Amino acid sequence: MQETSPSGLPNVPSLQWGTHMAHFFGVGHELRDVLVPYFKAGLENDERCLWVTGEQFSADDARSALRAAVPDLDRREHNRQIEIANASSWYSANDKLKPRELTLGLIQREQEALGSGFKGLRTNGNCSWVSQSQWDDFLDYEQRVQELMQGRRMICMCSYCTDGLADSAHLQIMSRHHLVVPGAGGPAVAELRVPKVVRARSEKRPDTELLLSTELARQLRTIDLAMVASEMGTWRYTLADNICEYDHNAQRLYGLSEARFLHDEEGVKDKFHPDDLPLMWSRVEKALDPAGDGRYEVEYRVKQPDGRWRWLSAWGLVEFEGEGTDRKPVAIAGASRDLTKQKQTEDLQQLLLNELNHRVKNTFATVQAITSQTLRSATDIPAAREALEGRIKSLAQAHDLLTMRAWTGAKLTDVIARTLQTFSSSQIHLDGKNVDLSPKRALSLTLLLHELATNAAKYGALSVPEGRIDIRWKIRDGRFRWEWKETNGPQVETPAISGFGTKLLELVARDLHGEGKLAYEPSGVRYTLTLGQDTDAASERDPVSTQD
Repeated sequence: MQETSPSGLPNVPSLQWGTHMAHFFGVGHELRDVLVPYFKAGLENDERCLWVTGEQFSADDARSALRAAVPDLDRREHNRQIEIANASSWYSANDKLKPRELTLGLIQREQEALGSGFKGLRTNGNCSWVSQSQWDDFLDYEQRVQELMQGRRMICMCSYCTDGLADSAHLQIMSRHHLVVPGAGGPAVAELRVPKVVRARSEKRPDTELLLSTELARQLRTIDLAMVASEMGTWRYTLADNICEYDHNAQRLYGLSEARFLHDEEGVKDKFHPDDLPLMWSRVEKALDPAGDGRYEVEYRVKQPDGRWRWLSAWGLVEFEGEGTDRKPVAIAGASRDLTKQKQTEDLQQLLLNELNHRVKNTFATVQAITSQTLRSATDIPAAREALEGRIKSLAQAHDLLTMRAWTGAKLTDVIARTLQTFSSSQIHLDGKNVDLSPKRALSLTLLLHELATNAAKYGALSVPEGRIDIRWKIRDGRFRWEWKETNGPQVETPAISGFGTKLLELVARDLHGEGKLAYEPSGVRYTLTLGQDTDAASERDPVSTQD
């Protein structure tokens, strides 16, 4: 099937399927000059047609004018190829519109046309029946039609009488259609600032201009897509009625169900975060100052329908009337952008910065304590330097391990493997399900392991090839019990004086709010550590968890 259809419009011989057009007219004969050739082309192309007329050009007027151009119109109407009806019998004036149901009805008509063997559906509706109370819902309907047209076998034209449109309505209409067809009674090109248009004269009335602004439609569509992609929407606030009108994108950002929002005290307090109101109003006051530049910019949070808060950045310019002392503000027009993700990123960065600062301070304090205690208990400088380097190196290894996991914690088996990697794995035996450790526990257990292993390498089981280290752990009733046991090493005796290594084991247990027991048994050193709830792992899924 062809991708285009004859238009019946001069200088634009064909239209793509899926085209949605807006037609501006001033008087009835402009409807006749445009719509008669438009529907004649559709009928001759074997399309099903729907023409909903208005009081400016009634159904009888339309039928009579079209019959002059299509002699067998009665037969085509009898065979339901075309349906012509007055808007008064087609729509219910002032009733609450249901955009979704209207859109679904249009799709159903297209499917029925295709099912009956027609090439597609061509429609026109005179929109003069739309009341002011129905306008927002009708714009929603037009937006839905605009979005669903792509890829469908439909060509739709909507006719608007310029006499009944508000000043801002033209742009609202144009942004929801692919093509714009103003009639001679429509707004001037200069007023609409149409950049490029195709002009043509009607065959029946030379003084009627047909303006098909494809370039304008493309630009408006591009702007709309850019606004969606950048999570932006536009709005205009008028001081006279205290009403702010939001476009389709801005309604989504502000969590609104309709375009018009009354900025009274109750509405503002319900929509905007109370902590942000003083700043917002101060920026508004500054922008409205007749002696100022009229620029408005602020960031605030707005409540969404589900109760969440969304961060928005809003900026705009004030529209002034008059000059000098008579200059006064009448409106603010601007745009808003979603800042929620940016704010979340900033909060996370600040959190990480604070956490990094905290950990660096803790690390410096730990290194300072290790250095002080090592030097205080040292008997000679070389031994002290060796001990100090070993302890700081083990601390650095723990930091590397935690950095690999973005400081979310570490596995106990990874901590053991990294700390004891210089020793023979055949001498070290592990028994226990893997455990997730918080960063604090990972660092503390690294220091603990280093001290026990260093002592075992000098005096205990790791000083002889046949020596053995058994490391066992288990979790029972929410308590974590960890044990280091040496066997097959030299006979162990309790030292007469406790060194810093022993004190470090005590400090680790105390720092972790646990209980540590060091025993010098004849068969080797035994150390047990019992810990309760891991209070430093509150952000983890399970403060102390195991994995098979």
